[in-house]
Amino acid sequence: MNESLVFKMLFLVLFILVLAIRVVFSIKQRRTGQSSWSVSEEAVAREGRWSLLLRPTAFLLMLGLIALYFVEPSGSDRLSLPLPSLFRFGGVLLGSAGILLLVWVHRTLGLQWSRTLQLKEGHALITSGPYEFIRHPMYTALTFLFVGLSMASSFWPLVVLLLIMILFFFRVVGREEAMMIERFGEKYRTYMKRTGRFLPRLRRIPG
Repeated sequence: MNESLVFKMLFLVLFILVLAIRVVFSIKQRRTGQSSWSVSEEAVAREGRWSLLLRPTAFLLMLGLIALYFVEPSGSDRLSLPLPSLFRFGGVLLGSAGILLLVWVHRTLGLQWSRTLQLKEGHALITSGPYEFIRHPMYTALTFLFVGLSMASSFWPLVVLLLIMILFFFRVVGREEAMMIERFGEKYRTYMKRTGRFLPRLRRIPG
């Protein structure tokens, strides 16, 4: 088995795992009569219709680029970055860490998980699990995963798309924090002081 095929297989395993995680937790929500796909008018107002449309569009584009990556079209050398094997294996490890963190986040959130900027009925401020250290571990997990997949594939069209999706996370997170402040007020502001946004604070402020 050549090196290119090894990385393609590792890439595929990581990608299938993250899809499986999403499906499993979506099914758990549906069994309770809830859905992570439902979008309220408040969510549309917070995020914007074009932003909500960007999510499925980017996902479909990503599937297309992944298919292109596996097909290896003529002249594919021009679509690949000359990354060393050790660096690409590092991407596999980073992506694996992202998947483990994603499972931890989903288990902590339970039924309060949503794909859009909206709060569930009776939504509580979760400060346990990964949320004890960072406010947005879901975005951290997906960033680890996307960067890891980019490194492992060394396929620059996919790298560009995944980096754009990470920038999208940074846009959404500010609006999410504004939503949480609106809902929880000073309690959330205090929580912000003692946690990092995407990574744990080096020095934690009691609160």
